[in-house]
Amino acid sequence: MAEPHARQEKTDRRRKRVGGWREIVAARAALIEAQLESTRVDTEAWRITRASVHRHLRSALEAADRRRWFRGTYDWWTGAHVTAAWAHLHNAELLLVSVAAKEDLSAGRHAVIALLEQVFSQPDPRRAEARRQLIDDWPKPDDRERPAAVERAAYRTALQWGFTAADEQYARVRSLRNLIIGSTLFMLALVLALAWIGAAKPDLINLCFTNIAPGGAEVQSCPAGASGPSGWDVFLVELLGLVGGSLSAMVAIRGMRGTSTPYGVPVALALLKLPAGALVSLTALLLLGGEFFPGLSGLDSPQQIVAYALVLGYAQQLVTRLVDRQANTVLDRVPSAEPVPREQAPPATPPAAAPAPRSPSDALVPGNSLASTV
Repeated sequence: MAEPHARQEKTDRRRKRVGGWREIVAARAALIEAQLESTRVDTEAWRITRASVHRHLRSALEAADRRRWFRGTYDWWTGAHVTAAWAHLHNAELLLVSVAAKEDLSAGRHAVIALLEQVFSQPDPRRAEARRQLIDDWPKPDDRERPAAVERAAYRTALQWGFTAADEQYARVRSLRNLIIGSTLFMLALVLALAWIGAAKPDLINLCFTNIAPGGAEVQSCPAGASGPSGWDVFLVELLGLVGGSLSAMVAIRGMRGTSTPYGVPVALALLKLPAGALVSLTALLLLGGEFFPGLSGLDSPQQIVAYALVLGYAQQLVTRLVDRQANTVLDRVPSAEPVPREQAPPATPPAAAPAPRSPSDALVPGNSLASTV
């Protein structure tokens, strides 16, 4: 008996999980296995269920422990390992319903309803049907014959609906994360390409402003302080725009909330602001130099130019806040264990009181509303 136990300990020591979600998967798998063992009965159906549950738990742990360099990068981008781990855990929980104790089903049905209310909208018929079967038509505690196979099937179906919808919400979060990272990498490549062009051919991207000196001569003010375009102009403007974008990211963290998903959307949003600040700063100064905004083209010193570059880099928040808003909308739809504030019902309108009779004789007049009700 000691040999399998030692082999299990050796296997557990060999695993080196990295990431909070991996530990959650392992803990959830251990809990499901403990719940399964607590329902042990000497029947063929229980042994078949036990074998199926263990197969899914083993697959979930293998997916959580899968770490190879090239395959790991692919899994990180596609979320294949996360999806596989949670899918197998969900399948194990669905199989556990057929052998779970009646008390566990009666206590867990409210959690299933709460999950469905989070992932489904109000008019969804699946939400109403699950509430009818698990709440309204659920057997009383003194009914020893139920919940039977019908109630277990309803419980399992409702739980499967919730798991499927929750997995779809997580897939949307992963897709948004990939879109943000892809946009960040594209803008970063564009920033580097523009910096290389500015260094190779300074006259091609001219960030200098022409001003009239007191003597009537034309004087050029450039970001790097030279008397004409230099190879450092574009790089300096983009660097200051990146600094402004990083300041904007730090300020945005104040209103940014964390997420329980394993995809790191808030981090991707913060990184998006860095190349966005560099691009906005560069393009805005080009528009100012081309007199696109009348009255704002007279930057007569390098200090003013670099100050504008820093402020314009911070101003990219006007554009990226739309992305922040969309990300918050997607994250709000992800199921969470946090209590959802209930919508307050509008106050009921009090019924209109019947008009009081002006005199005792008015109440006896035929056709009067008060007399007609008596």
